[in-house]
Amino acid sequence: MHKQSRVIFLATACLLGTLTFAQSPPKCNSGPKSGWTASDKLSKLLETKGYKVRRIGDMAGCYVVVGTNEKGEDGEFFFHPLTLGIVGSRLR
Repeated sequence: MHKQSRVIFLATACLLGTLTFAQSPPKCNSGPKSGWTASDKLSKLLETKGYKVRRIGDMAGCYVVVGTNEKGEDGEFFFHPLTLGIVGSRLR
């Protein structure tokens, strides 16, 4: 395989891997919801950090926050329900 072909192949593989990750939400493996930190605590925490929270739901064991982050970017932001740490995002 020529050097240029290898570079194109690797670039394509990286791009496809990135697209796959961007479309699937992270998984938090957070256990039963009865042990999760309350969503209103997450909402208050995010508002102090400059987020504008429109809605909070859950997906794949994570909290999903729909709104705007501290940079003004609109999207979905995924948080671990035990630690409240961010685990991923999908910007719009």
